[in-house]
Amino acid sequence: MDQNKRVALLTAIDLGNLTRAAEQLGYTQSGLSYVIKALEAELGFPLLVRSRAGVRPTDECQRILPLLRELDRKSRQLEQEAADIRGLAVGNVFIATFPSISRFWLPQILRDFAQLYPGITVSIRESGQEEQDEWLREGAIDLAFCSYHDSPYHWIPFLEDEIWAAVPAGHSLAACDEIDLAKLADEPFILEDRAYDYDITRVITNAGVHPDVRWTSKDELAILAMVKLELGVSVLPALYLHEEHPGVAVRPLVPRAFRQLGAMVPDLDNLSPAARRFLASARKTMGISP
Repeated sequence: MDQNKRVALLTAIDLGNLTRAAEQLGYTQSGLSYVIKALEAELGFPLLVRSRAGVRPTDECQRILPLLRELDRKSRQLEQEAADIRGLAVGNVFIATFPSISRFWLPQILRDFAQLYPGITVSIRESGQEEQDEWLREGAIDLAFCSYHDSPYHWIPFLEDEIWAAVPAGHSLAACDEIDLAKLADEPFILEDRAYDYDITRVITNAGVHPDVRWTSKDELAILAMVKLELGVSVLPALYLHEEHPGVAVRPLVPRAFRQLGAMVPDLDNLSPAARRFLASARKTMGISP
């Protein structure tokens, strides 16, 4: 299978849109469609379901998708290993991350990495935990910045992040130095979507609390906006709450609750040279010992 055809197909699947995939790869849309149709003819079955909403892999394509991902990963790794032997630091790193980590960690990590390795590009996908796990399983990314959870992958801890309560500034609980999680259960509750963040649900479950969930959202800023308008209370990671949010009071929980943040890697021994360099640089930026 021609590498360009494989990359064209995977890019279309990842973006879910032929126009965007063509723009990213430097094709016209008709040119990209021709490449994918040629690959379908080569394999003998359709690969994409096309609709007004975009494109998605067919059932037949889903069966071979892990193999395509592995071929793509091995091809990139071969190119990077060869460049490494020649003394060149080049290649691509594909990472996934929580939006909050993108905002508060990544700028410094990317700055330091770009200064060390200007020939390596970094592609970033923002998502929640469930989608990150799927990408790790498929081999679509080299590593994920996320929180610790049960997983078959290699875990590299970076730091601990506390879980805090968020209540309207005028709420009676805002006068407390810390807030008992059980007291939040008596209030209308805004819950971060479990598929996006496993930690909030874990903290609530471990405390034996059953909140009155009125709304759910994947977006921390949307949750904070609802808290500000007194639609309810919530608990959120402190990483997102260190900045001031007018109209919202944030307090530690009782009992104290934490999550561990770090990097999840499918196979530490088989990381590409570019991904190894990125991980080492990120750890240095974050002050994590090798």
